Amino acid sequence: MSTRTPGPVAAIGAGLGEHPTALSGKPWAPTTPVQSGAAVRLGKVCPACLERYPSDFRVCPRDATELSEVEGEEEADALLGVTLGETFSIVRPIGEGGMARVYEARHVRLPNRRFAVKVLHHMYAQQPSIVARFQREAEAASGLAHPNVVDVYDVGTTPDGRPYLVSEFLDGKDFATLLEERGKIEAPAAVHVVRQVCRALAVAHARGVVHRDVKPENVFLVGDMEAPVVKVLDFGISKFDDGGGATLTQTGMILGTPGYMPPEQARGGKTDHRADIYGVGAMLYRALTGQLPFDSDDASEALSMVLTQEASRPRLIEPSIPEALELVIQKAMAKDPADRHQSMEDLDERLAPFDAETTAPISLIPPGAKARARRASVATATVRSPSNSDLERETREAKLARPMLVLCTMAAYVWLVGCFVDVGASTLSQLRSEASPSPTERLVVAIVVAAISLTPLLLWIRRVGHAWRNSVRAIEVARTLRRVVLWATIPYAFLALSLRALGPLVDGRVAPLIAVVSLFTAALAYGVTGITRRR
Repeated sequence: MSTRTPGPVAAIGAGLGEHPTALSGKPWAPTTPVQSGAAVRLGKVCPACLERYPSDFRVCPRDATELSEVEGEEEADALLGVTLGETFSIVRPIGEGGMARVYEARHVRLPNRRFAVKVLHHMYAQQPSIVARFQREAEAASGLAHPNVVDVYDVGTTPDGRPYLVSEFLDGKDFATLLEERGKIEAPAAVHVVRQVCRALAVAHARGVVHRDVKPENVFLVGDMEAPVVKVLDFGISKFDDGGGATLTQTGMILGTPGYMPPEQARGGKTDHRADIYGVGAMLYRALTGQLPFDSDDASEALSMVLTQEASRPRLIEPSIPEALELVIQKAMAKDPADRHQSMEDLDERLAPFDAETTAPISLIPPGAKARARRASVATATVRSPSNSDLERETREAKLARPMLVLCTMAAYVWLVGCFVDVGASTLSQLRSEASPSPTERLVVAIVVAAISLTPLLLWIRRVGHAWRNSVRAIEVARTLRRVVLWATIPYAFLALSLRALGPLVDGRVAPLIAVVSLFTAALAYGVTGITRRR
């Protein structure tokens, strides 16, 4: 269990979570970081939202309500020295959040074994919804036997009636602290951490558990920082997808962290395992760029950005990110769950090529820090990746997507205008009982068609602009446009050459049919592409 005091937006942790309306674009942290062996006194409470803050706070940062002193509980911790469940002896407090305090405990019969005990604050122990989420964390984590999930050993009630849970004691730091210290980290190290999260969540998803609050604060790093082991924490707002049992949230209720929250969760809609895939992608985005995908001090604005805006391209912020890795991140963060990776196993496999090579160490130690003496003991990642040809193809396609969009847009516009000019001019000449349109007639029709097509062109440019910021969508639109242009121009060229070769044997009025056939094949290509994509 993490010994760091998490921000109030963390759904579970030392703070267990908070009220659904208490959202923040950035997790709050105490003014004094909590390390192992130190505790920050949260001596003030907000009467409105019931969130707790350090004693030097005067008003609630969320609603500007004047804070009240916490009475009695902080002055003398009655749990120190108490043995819970006749097994776990409370030694000292090691962390605290808005809704719970975390203690170090020792096993009474095996004193060398250390545990972390999370205990709800008094004011929340009588709230059924909070207690239910506390129980949900224990149920979810205890059913997931995996090296990358924190182990939960026991649950119970303290002598004064407060629920507690006992988990393994983690010695290290959470991923959020590391990112705060470093700003951003190199791709191999970030991918190595994130892939362990993928494996933990894959096990959870296989058992019907959706985490719903994947973020760096809920990823704890233990062991040697040159080869850290990841522990996924805080299943307090997790959801069981087995269709049974009572739900802990109501439709329209928003739980989670805006910076890492998928759109369907931000609007209070139904979520499934693909919400966690989005969270993993957003966490990798943060680790590689040093910035949140959507960052705002105002919770409503942050949620609005999640719903309506496209995150900046990672490579625009950090050009060293490989093109193919950017594709993986942006696909994981797609607005539509159907456009994301459809399983954690799939995401893990797509990330594998960017993990460290088997001969290279994984290191999260800051550059310039003294290296460990035992370099030979550094663990390395086992890489199971797609072929190099696939990576080269994806990289090449990502690089060419935007130039292809520009070229195909120009070609499609010229072809479309030409088709309508041909049909319009031929129709005008037939109405005047002439064999072929004059150059003047063609010029007039061309001006009219160009004027009429200006609005559709601007709308298309706007759509291309939306796709431009996202490599996945840019590739998708470029593929569609390229297919449409090819299907349109090839029949047009073939029929035009055939008409020229047949010459006098063909009535000149047949010429406009070429444009009609070309337009039909283009529409068919667009429709087929749409059907294929939906499948």
